[in-house]
Amino acid sequence: MKATAVAHANIALVKYWGKRDEALILPEAASLSVALDRLVTTTTVYLGAADDSLRIDGRHASAGELRRARAVLDAAGIRERARIESRNDFPTAAGLASSASGFAALAVAACAAAGQNRSSAELSALARLGSGSAARSVPGGWAVWSDEVAEQVAPPDQVPMRLVVAVCGETRKAVSSRDGMRQSRDTSPYHRAWIEQCARDLPEALQLLRTRDLAALGALAERNALRMHADALAADPPLLYWQPATVACLLALLELRASGVAAWATIDAGPHLVAICASSDAGAVEGRLRSVPGVTEVVVCAPAGAARVLP
Repeated sequence: MKATAVAHANIALVKYWGKRDEALILPEAASLSVALDRLVTTTTVYLGAADDSLRIDGRHASAGELRRARAVLDAAGIRERARIESRNDFPTAAGLASSASGFAALAVAACAAAGQNRSSAELSALARLGSGSAARSVPGGWAVWSDEVAEQVAPPDQVPMRLVVAVCGETRKAVSSRDGMRQSRDTSPYHRAWIEQCARDLPEALQLLRTRDLAALGALAERNALRMHADALAADPPLLYWQPATVACLLALLELRASGVAAWATIDAGPHLVAICASSDAGAVEGRLRSVPGVTEVVVCAPAGAARVLP
């Protein structure tokens, strides 16, 4: 009773930053994301083990990570003990949505190992119980998450574009997204305005996606990301996820735009910057970000598809 699945990390262009229900992991505002083809988690689930275990990139997972994995299996009706082996092709717990791809791959692999034939919506709802953003990694492509399930609203190739990921350090972030959201909600005077802004940004972003207006969509995504981090910075104590290289990358993109190369930034709860650009500009954007001091790696990604079981 074994299965292996892969899932892609996703980056939100309209961000998820705040829960309306912590027990059910339901967002305060709907979000829009796109999956990234080169940020991949591969997870194998063996059912019938002597006890539950979870290894991530060769290390034993924390008690909290194992508890969340078990919650996904329990919700799927899987009572057997599971040995779970998960590997990320990118830094873990550092702000690159490794929990999103990880729990999406877990839900898909566990249900396949148990012989369950579940829909994408059912798998999305299960993955959400491990990590909210994982709901979006199950359908992949361009996905919207507003309630229990995320759904794909456009295929990966809807817009000819690239997402250039600048890795600004590989250390684990000091404050998890889960704790950071709670802190922002409870202490930031900007949080309510942030949630209201997302409600305005999402329908506009979806219209721009339909019309394939990359310039306007990129600019909206950059505004949305900076406002999310303003909300986090206004928390008490402040939540600063950026590193000096993050700021340097933002300035580099401003320089590129001034020179005629269009690229816009989005940043999740971590130091890494993702530049949104046309496919034809990806080489120039990659080269400029590689030159930024403190950037340890640059990965050029295309939009990716759904989580899937490997043969």
